[in-house]
Amino acid sequence: MSKHLLIVDSNVPGFDTIQNASDAGIIVSFIRSNYRLYTVTENVIRTVYGVANVISIDDPTSLDQVKKAMSAIHNLLPVDGVITQLEACVDVVAQACADLGIRFTNARAVANARDKAKARELIEAVGIRSARCRIVSTPDEAAQVTAEFGCPVIVKPQTGYDSLLAYPAHSPEQAASATNALLNGIKDTPRQIHSQLQKGVLVEELLVGELVSVELGVKDGKFYRFMVSGRPRSKENECIEMGATMPADISSELREECFFYAESVVTALGLDIGIFHIEMILTKRGPTLVEVNPRLMGGVMPGMYKHLTSDDISKHLINIHLDLPVEAPELDVRDFITSRKLMPRNNGQLAGQIDVSWAAATEGLIHFDPYALRPGQEVKANQVLARYQIRRNSLDDAGVIADELLDRFEVAIGIPLIR
Repeated sequence: MSKHLLIVDSNVPGFDTIQNASDAGIIVSFIRSNYRLYTVTENVIRTVYGVANVISIDDPTSLDQVKKAMSAIHNLLPVDGVITQLEACVDVVAQACADLGIRFTNARAVANARDKAKARELIEAVGIRSARCRIVSTPDEAAQVTAEFGCPVIVKPQTGYDSLLAYPAHSPEQAASATNALLNGIKDTPRQIHSQLQKGVLVEELLVGELVSVELGVKDGKFYRFMVSGRPRSKENECIEMGATMPADISSELREECFFYAESVVTALGLDIGIFHIEMILTKRGPTLVEVNPRLMGGVMPGMYKHLTSDDISKHLINIHLDLPVEAPELDVRDFITSRKLMPRNNGQLAGQIDVSWAAATEGLIHFDPYALRPGQEVKANQVLARYQIRRNSLDDAGVIADELLDRFEVAIGIPLIR
């Protein structure tokens, strides 16, 4: 009998996972919510239409709602494995699976990873390199901790998402202001993630160096190494990631060190099943943890990986969660792919007429998704309006083309963009 895979909510690349599972003859069920980090396109509708069972809930971060929906599907047909690529609900999914006896990543390990302060505590306890941090609850406490650290810091939610409400601070006064902005900014985020963002404020030593991310699979105590990616950051705010670069432009020795460090961190936290996205800064002391995301890389990164390697990482994700054989590919990557996001520097309004048809002729352009470029639309600072990818055999060439495109897009859409 075919395996039964349950997908709990989704981001954009999650629908490729659903389709790949269906194409492999796997029975797929889907729990969707009103917290949607995707546009309901014809492809999404077609993909969802092809699954065996669909249950709709309001809030994917509600343990009661998720557990009730999972139980209903599990009672209808026993579930062999569960996947969620939506970070907002991964801890809830883990706990629901633990309660129902369904295969998924260890719930305590997921909770440890989602709590950035707890994650640092656990890795430091076994001698793994980390950054100083402290949980605070008020702007005054943040200022005091920053003064005590005597160095620049990052102020961010103790449990956060995609650098949301994260701010650099170079003085106690800036740390207090950042904490105030964080606490006041929660109300402007989707209501489904308020409870997560309200768990605490973390003041963390600002690490200096290149930001990279590691994609690491784990099953039956064995590691599967997929990719080390570079993560270009804004020149205006180091908390804002501009996109990704595959592979990271680092030596093979440093790449090995990144994988080994990621494996040590995953082991210390107890993450046992899945593919995980571990971000780190390449400091002078060596790779040092930024955060552990107990889910597959998101955004355009799965697509970049597939285009660069001709390997679909979501197929490995499916096999890991369904306890099927896994074979990590031997990659021989010769080119580089770099991506960028179009993000407004400030709140504003897009031009009344937008023509970006010229972008198709850009040398090396392999993907362009202008999903939120609507003429005359009101937009918010840092909102992602579009993404694009450039592939070249030189990272320098790819970077120059990608950055020059930002200049042209800025003129075309009529508002200043983050660099």
